[in-house]
Amino acid sequence: MISRVAAADVRLLERAMDTFGAMPGGGRAFLESPSALAFVASQAGEIFGWSWGYHLIRPDTSSMLYLHQLEVAQEHRRRGIGRALLQAFMSAGAQAGAARMFLTTGEANAPARALYESLGGGLAAQGPTVSYWFRLYPDATASVRPGSGPEAGQPSACQALLLTGAAGVGKSTVADAVGRQLAGAGHVTAVVDTDMLAQFGPPPNVGPAGGRLYDELKCVNLASVWTNFRAAGARFLVAAAVIDSVAQRERYVRSLSGCDVRVVRLIADVDTVRIRLRQRDTGPKLEQHLRTLDEHSPTASSVEDFTVTNDRTPAEVAAGILVRAGWTGQVDRPTADRTPP
Repeated sequence: MISRVAAADVRLLERAMDTFGAMPGGGRAFLESPSALAFVASQAGEIFGWSWGYHLIRPDTSSMLYLHQLEVAQEHRRRGIGRALLQAFMSAGAQAGAARMFLTTGEANAPARALYESLGGGLAAQGPTVSYWFRLYPDATASVRPGSGPEAGQPSACQALLLTGAAGVGKSTVADAVGRQLAGAGHVTAVVDTDMLAQFGPPPNVGPAGGRLYDELKCVNLASVWTNFRAAGARFLVAAAVIDSVAQRERYVRSLSGCDVRVVRLIADVDTVRIRLRQRDTGPKLEQHLRTLDEHSPTASSVEDFTVTNDRTPAEVAAGILVRAGWTGQVDRPTADRTPP
């Protein structure tokens, strides 16, 4: 759980300070400062991460954030805790009116730099240390309350649907239909077929390694595309993607910074899928898809949030997905991201 540390939570901050070897004695004075911001990641009494810094007011009445410290215990790294702490810090600053954030880290600190760059940080200077600047968007950042945060189910202002399923099940067609319904309701929506993000070859490797290359290309290119769409005003993304494992799902989620992500598995009658494949593909590609279809029957897994049968018109299936995802209110009512006439 990511908790914002209030002035009354001195003991929580002091425990975090003790965990990460900070000099004791200044916790109360820090929290009493109106510019101070601090967050702690903990569960069942164990503290495994923290972030802290300042909301700085400038003479021109604008303000910005400075992140001074972000740490995660070694045994809890690579679980998204650092990202959650950073997003909570950015969110609180954006809600307070800050338009930008900056931080400094070591030039050789590759994990930290990869995190900052994945969240939009632009490299400002290089040397023994490097600095990053971030733009903050109040309407695209989740508000954070004490005791809540991205890892505690905190909603995001940006929403993403990833449609997965076997080749020929209709992922791209249904994704287009979902996008049309959202856009028709006035929402700025991006629609992406991830296969189109990996039109590259011949691959430098063959076999499983080549397949992994294409999977990674889809994710890194999706991250770049989403950054551009979001900067242009998109708050919804619908993507067709083949997601066959929890690790692959997590990789896609990391690509969609600032998004609440739902994964939907489309299924269809096997004979229907065969007909669609034969209408779409030929040659070795068709034979490969047909073999895969025969070897792997569509079953529920831990990858998707829910499953929808693609046995109606694309518009009807799209409407059903929006209902299951809890997005029907987004389609039924006007929203702040409606594009001007």
